[in-house]
Amino acid sequence: MPHLTRLRAELHSRRGRLGCLLWSAPMAAFVVAVLASPAAADRVYHSEHLGLAPVGGAPLRSGFVENTKAQGPQIYAHEIFVLNGAVSNATYTVTRNLFPFDPDCSGENDVSTSEVADLTTNASGNARGDAKITPEEVADFEGVHGVMWTVTNAADTVVYQTTCTAVTLD
Repeated sequence: MPHLTRLRAELHSRRGRLGCLLWSAPMAAFVVAVLASPAAADRVYHSEHLGLAPVGGAPLRSGFVENTKAQGPQIYAHEIFVLNGAVSNATYTVTRNLFPFDPDCSGENDVSTSEVADLTTNASGNARGDAKITPEEVADFEGVHGVMWTVTNAADTVVYQTTCTAVTLD
């Protein structure tokens, strides 16, 4: 029986090492992920989901702008625009309204507008579009700015808009 005792002790020892190894590997991966994420990610602004609100009674079941700051070498930011339940088979233009160094969009430093996407709704009034911003477009423009998006119809009337949001370019 002493050989069984020795076998149990060896098995217990190996199970202990295996358990330690199985515990250590995920823990090491977790530590690496936690320590690497602040260096790899933007600590100031990541992404934001902004609802689109109807203006003047325009029909809209739901709509939003998803503003994601990728901060990559080819794409600095990605904006996604969605309309759900708008006028069917209609064309809309999405405009980015940038308020330089004016995070509350008061207009004290003027406003810069850029038409960034055209949306065409289907028979249900749904549409999706996007815009990508390159690093070159935001170079030398670091700071906190106000941004809001507006959507105009074919008559160039604002029918949907987001609230103002403060965006940090770094």
